[in-house]
Amino acid sequence: MSAVGRATFEGQAVLDALDAAGLARIGSSRQGRAILGAHFGATPAPDRVFSVGASSTDSAPRLLFVGGVHGDEPSSVEALLEFSSRLSSAPPHGASVLIVPALNPDGLLLRRKNAASDVDLNRNFRARNFSRQHAPGYDPGPWPLSEPETALLAGIIDGQAIDAVVAVHAPFACVNFDGPALPWARMVAEACGWPVREDIGYPTPGSLGSWLGTDRNIPVLTLELPPGPLDDFREMAAAALDRACFGAPDFLRPKSPTTTATTTATTKNATTTARSTVNPPKIG
Repeated sequence: MSAVGRATFEGQAVLDALDAAGLARIGSSRQGRAILGAHFGATPAPDRVFSVGASSTDSAPRLLFVGGVHGDEPSSVEALLEFSSRLSSAPPHGASVLIVPALNPDGLLLRRKNAASDVDLNRNFRARNFSRQHAPGYDPGPWPLSEPETALLAGIIDGQAIDAVVAVHAPFACVNFDGPALPWARMVAEACGWPVREDIGYPTPGSLGSWLGTDRNIPVLTLELPPGPLDDFREMAAAALDRACFGAPDFLRPKSPTTTATTTATTKNATTTARSTVNPPKIG
C-alpha cells in the first residue's frame, strides 16, 4: 500500500484502503461492514485466507496481529496493511501469521474510538476482571463478547490455537505486554526504540491483554504507536512489527521443563501489574 498521511487516511479512506488490499472477509461488524483478514507463513490456507473456527494442524507458532480496535487509531490499520504487504513479498518461515488490520470498521468510518454500539471493544473480552462499572467512554458492553467484533476475534484465537498476540494501538509510543512476554517486548523495543512499559498506569478490565495474558498466560504485546500520522514514524513501526513477527519463533521455541518453569515464574513476577493499553480519555 502506498504511504498516505493522516489527512487522507481517515474515515472512508481507511475502508477504501482495506478493500483495495485484497484481504478476505472473515466476519462482519455490528453494522454489517466487512472485517478482513489474511494468513501468511507455515501451511497457509488457499489465497492466504484463514478459517474462523478451524483448528490448527501444524506445529509452527501461530501469531495474531490485530489493529483498528479503536476507530480513532487509523495509523494502526495503515501499519498492519503495510506489514501485510511486506509479508506477501517475504512470508515468514517457521510461523503462521494471522492479520486482522481493522477489527472496528464502524468506528473507523465514524472516526471515533468505540464500536457502533458505543462499546469499547477492548473492555468486552471475557477476562476475569470484566466489570460493568466503567468511566465515561469505556462502556464494556452488557456482557463479555456481546459485540460481533470481539466474538469474532475470540473465535479466531480459540479456533486457531493462537500462541501469541500483537495488538496495535496508539498513541503512547511504547511496547506494553501481558503474560509471559517480557523477553519478546524487549526484543521489539530494541528494534523500534520505544520503551517497554509494564504498567500503562490505569486498570483495563475486560481487555484483550487481561483475558489472554493475565488469565491464560498467553504472551500479548500491545504495540502503542506514537500520536499522529504513520508518515511520522513509519520506519519505527515497520521495525517493531517485523521484529515481533520474525523474532517470535525463537521466543516461542519449546524449552526444557526446568527452563520453562523458571522463565514462567520470573515473567509472572514481572507482569503482575501489566495491562493492555488503550487511549486515555484525554487523548483522542
